[in-house]
Amino acid sequence: MALDVASRCVANLRRVDARRRFPRRRAVASSSARDLLDAIAREADDDAIRARVDELTETFELDRAFGGDGDAVAAALHGTWRLAHASKSAFDPRAPLGRRTDATTPGLEAAFATLFDDANASGSGSGSANASGSSSPIQRAVLSKLSDGGFAVRQGVRLRGEARKRRVDQAVCFGDGYGWFRLSANARLDAREGRIDYGFDLAYVDLKKPIAVRVPYPVPFRLLGKEAMGYLTCDYVGDGVRVCTGNKGTTFVFVKEDDDALPYANEFYD
Repeated sequence: MALDVASRCVANLRRVDARRRFPRRRAVASSSARDLLDAIAREADDDAIRARVDELTETFELDRAFGGDGDAVAAALHGTWRLAHASKSAFDPRAPLGRRTDATTPGLEAAFATLFDDANASGSGSGSANASGSSSPIQRAVLSKLSDGGFAVRQGVRLRGEARKRRVDQAVCFGDGYGWFRLSANARLDAREGRIDYGFDLAYVDLKKPIAVRVPYPVPFRLLGKEAMGYLTCDYVGDGVRVCTGNKGTTFVFVKEDDDALPYANEFYD
């Protein structure tokens, strides 16, 4: 369960504090990360968690933390991360597939924007950077069940090595070994901006029980073009915690796990 992971990460942070002497800024960040995970573990309300996220991220500067070293940024983001919390957004009937924060509307998103004469949309090109975002129906459905314990959402990040092998994956792991849903994307890191740009190109459901079968996801990613693309910012990374925001405005809080917690780790990490 997400709450169990958050509680374990809080305990790990306390052990790290006991073993190491941090500079003042690092100690403050570590304390803020612990406060955030404490709030998630006790199921605090969204406003309280948002305040803890803001406290953690408002003083974090990627360039100051890594000095513009792209390899160091990639190393910090690398690995398997379990989703502990995601901000919520209400369903917007004018943008049933979700709305991007840059107000672009590629593919089918443009059709809905035209249908509803959405003033926040600006076609497939660049739009306003301050548009109000909203998540997709699938994302809302998955995240609404995050704390129920029936499944876990893990993200595999690999941004080092050959460009063609750099990827970011989402794996929805079904409980009791029933299998997983994999949504995989090629990825590129903008180290200076701390942003992962990605494009989905592979998805399938891998069931293990009651029978072992792999079912392809019936979405032609190559035909979707920009609609299959997105990005994740790096708002904070450190102390086994990562906070990022997606192109539809959702803020995610991840906690670090062992690489092999990703069910297909051998394939993903070679």
